[in-house]
Amino acid sequence: MEHFENGFSLTLTGASHAPEVGFALRGIPAGEKVDLDLLKRDIIRRSAASFENATPRREADGFTVVSGIAGGVTTGETIRFTFENRAYDRSEYRLVARPSHADLCAFVRSGGTEDISGGGRYSGRMTLPLVAAGGVCRQILARRGMEVFAHVAAIGELRDAPFDPMMEQKPVMDELFPLVSPSKRKWMEELISVTRAAGDTLSSEAECAVLGAPVGLGEPLFGGVEATLSKYLFAIPGLRSAEFAERRPLGSDMNDQFTEGGRTKTNNSRGINGGMANGMPIIFRAWFRPVPSISLPQTGFDLIEKKPVPLMITGRHDTAILPRGLVAVEAAACLAMLEMLFEYDKRN
Repeated sequence: MEHFENGFSLTLTGASHAPEVGFALRGIPAGEKVDLDLLKRDIIRRSAASFENATPRREADGFTVVSGIAGGVTTGETIRFTFENRAYDRSEYRLVARPSHADLCAFVRSGGTEDISGGGRYSGRMTLPLVAAGGVCRQILARRGMEVFAHVAAIGELRDAPFDPMMEQKPVMDELFPLVSPSKRKWMEELISVTRAAGDTLSSEAECAVLGAPVGLGEPLFGGVEATLSKYLFAIPGLRSAEFAERRPLGSDMNDQFTEGGRTKTNNSRGINGGMANGMPIIFRAWFRPVPSISLPQTGFDLIEKKPVPLMITGRHDTAILPRGLVAVEAAACLAMLEMLFEYDKRN
């Protein structure tokens, strides 16, 4: 799928209805411990089985470590994992492009040769190998004093309280449905249930924090923190925008005044200046569009007859990408942070 060459690189393989999905993570040095049980916790957080109103598709999500880890330690080789796909049925899909999906673009781009059933490689199923690869990076970052975590900032128009931009440690939150204000959960779950029953879907927003990033992490311009985060974040299907600072109309309101030790009184810049970490918590928001697979009558496009046709989507789909998608946002951030940390280590 996507492939980034910079010493550190990630390749995602497979598709929604292929026999398997997987990843190849390059550039991880030998001798790094990887706890596979911790990795499974991230995979469980992503699993539909963990959420009542998630897609009915249930996969075991068991993985095979093909290379790169032996005895719980990295070997310096490319780390390769595969995940078998079992719960899929291509017979449910026709060559009809669904509104706001990648079907038409992928069909035209490949000359009709790409397997787009179930969304193909543009499906949310591809977040499984992304989450696993990010989970490997998370453990390496933790040993270097960096922590990445997120919460459900919004489901539809229902919003959680924001993170404290000055926080010095991770707040206590539920692992599967993390919220700063836990009382909001029942309202969000009710909104998801009502919307699902109506055949519609919801937008959602994540807020993610990175603690412990060293000052100067990141490269100017193309290799900046925002640019590197975006490279991985926008590989998550359905993610349509990311915001890296608090919006304020005046410079006198926006500027973060310094205190002792280089810290600042405020964190409106959300931990980033000039594309580099400034020592404050890095906090960003990521917005997901409403899931395009709705259960209401729509107009599709027949890719063979090349004409609009009536369409009713009857497959298995989530009502909102969050909270399941939170761990994918964290994984993308972990990948970005480790890529930048390796470059930082080369300089220092």
